[in-house]
Amino acid sequence: MKKTFLFLSLISSVYFYSQDYSGLNKILEKIEQKGKKIKDASSYDIKGKKFVLVEDFEDHGERHILEFNADGTLTMIELIDDKASGKSFSNIFTGDYIRKRNAISVRANFLEGKKIAMPISKNLYLMNASDIWYLKDINNSKRWIENNNLVKKKK
Repeated sequence: MKKTFLFLSLISSVYFYSQDYSGLNKILEKIEQKGKKIKDASSYDIKGKKFVLVEDFEDHGERHILEFNADGTLTMIELIDDKASGKSFSNIFTGDYIRKRNAISVRANFLEGKKIAMPISKNLYLMNASDIWYLKDINNSKRWIENNNLVKKKK
């Protein structure tokens, strides 16, 4: 008798929990529909464009510049400003990138012309908000803003 009761309670709990999951799926679908519509950026040309990421830490500041070249190569410049000493350091990485619609995969495997053992790789997603193009890092959600949007244009 106890086994039968336990078995029936197990089956009924699975049935009721599955109803809750379908409700959660409906809520998630509504949220996704209300969310931003991601535009297809296939027509946007990134060749010759520069994107900038600026980070500020307690002891230093970092500026990263990512430049896409016309021949499928890229240049990534890393500028580090030490706040204590006031000195600046730079690293220049080169490599290549692959683009498939909005997704861009970046691999920098040379540091100032010398091959490095562990290449820097980033997976970026090309996005647009209010006519400002930016790259969003898929792994950590950092945003690389196009350089043209950072400079105020004189009219």
